Amino acid sequence: MTINEKVAYLRGLMEGLDFQTDTKEGKIIKLMADILEDMSEELLETQDSVDDINEYLEAMDEDLTTVEEALFDEYDDEDDDCCCDCDDCDDDCDCEDCGCDEECYQVTCPHCKKTVCFELAPESNVVVCPCCGGNIPLE
Repeated sequence: MTINEKVAYLRGLMEGLDFQTDTKEGKIIKLMADILEDMSEELLETQDSVDDINEYLEAMDEDLTTVEEALFDEYDDEDDDCCCDCDDCDDDCDCEDCGCDEECYQVTCPHCKKTVCFELAPESNVVVCPCCGGNIPLE
């Protein structure tokens, strides 16, 4: 039974039992019933507003999903042209496969098994993989 139905039932009981609203107690109970009825109407209006907002949010979520798919598909297509097998490549690598004129060094990461490239020989014996963040020891 909904709140509106319960308030309507209370009103029906008051009328059916010939409830006296001219006594002190009757006036208080009638006022309480009026307040309950107003509250149930407000609650219905609030629920309708919440339902409308939920529908709007679901539509926005679907639109956002469409935009994300379009953006990520475009981003993935750009990465396919890179000589690196790196998902996080910024397309700034200088490899012969990418069409650059300078020499680069290619290394396979032992952690994620991706081939990454570096424009210059690193000064240290370790480089950080741009894909997984793991250390790649150099020989």
